[in-house]
Amino acid sequence: MTSPDYQRIADAIKFIATQPEQQPTLDEVAEHLDTSVFDIKRLFMRWCQISPKTYLQTINHQRAQKLLAAAKPLPEVKSQSGLIGGLTTFGHRVQIEGWLPSFYKSGPGYDLTIQYSVHDSPFGEMFVAQTPRGICQVTFSNGLPLIAFVSNLQRLLPEAKLLRTEPEPISVFESIFSRNKPIDKTLNLHLFALPTHINVWRTLLATDPGTLTDHIAIAKAVGRRKSTLATHNAITSNPIAFFIPSHRAVDPEGHVGDYRWGVTRKHAMHAWECATSTV
Repeated sequence: MTSPDYQRIADAIKFIATQPEQQPTLDEVAEHLDTSVFDIKRLFMRWCQISPKTYLQTINHQRAQKLLAAAKPLPEVKSQSGLIGGLTTFGHRVQIEGWLPSFYKSGPGYDLTIQYSVHDSPFGEMFVAQTPRGICQVTFSNGLPLIAFVSNLQRLLPEAKLLRTEPEPISVFESIFSRNKPIDKTLNLHLFALPTHINVWRTLLATDPGTLTDHIAIAKAVGRRKSTLATHNAITSNPIAFFIPSHRAVDPEGHVGDYRWGVTRKHAMHAWECATSTV
């Protein structure tokens, strides 16, 4: 699905999500988008293979509370830094490598080349940056030009050389978005973050597609049950959109809460996962 298609989906999702109790009819959604009911149905089926009515059920607050109540306890995570394996995202292996202390000696990004490219996704235009060791950032444009993404990356890593490349297919991303069976490839992530943040992201990777967890459960899993604010900060600063699933984290009451790339996109990601999982 192309980014323009996602914009139409996002408009529909925003309209539905703002009035879940009224549960707008398909006629009302179609009128809001100035299109036909047939077109709305076709759009949703093409996007995530579920009907608009089924989508509406996935964002129901009572359903969110039931998902939280039924959530399995998250595995405890011991403090780690450096190379972390044994993780998965959508059934694909994930390996996280943190930046080494030598990274700071000559300034962030010294003697490092970062390649960046633009990709389509079911959730809109996606910017991807990667070092020779792995992907270091995945973000959504949110209507901002590419230069804004590049400027922010350069601010974080002022000594790095940034190089734009053609958007070659990333095999793990392609497999996930096309809903194929997991391929025998590892998603390598090279992350500039504190070990405590990486532990929170590692815990998020332990959740299943289509499920929800809350900040308190995550804080307990990383051994910081009294530091829910720190856990919240780690969740909201996640640099790998969608593939480290911070969109599965909600507040203890089941409210969606904020999201770095927009609440509408968070709704969309959860609905898309529900449509492709057995939840």
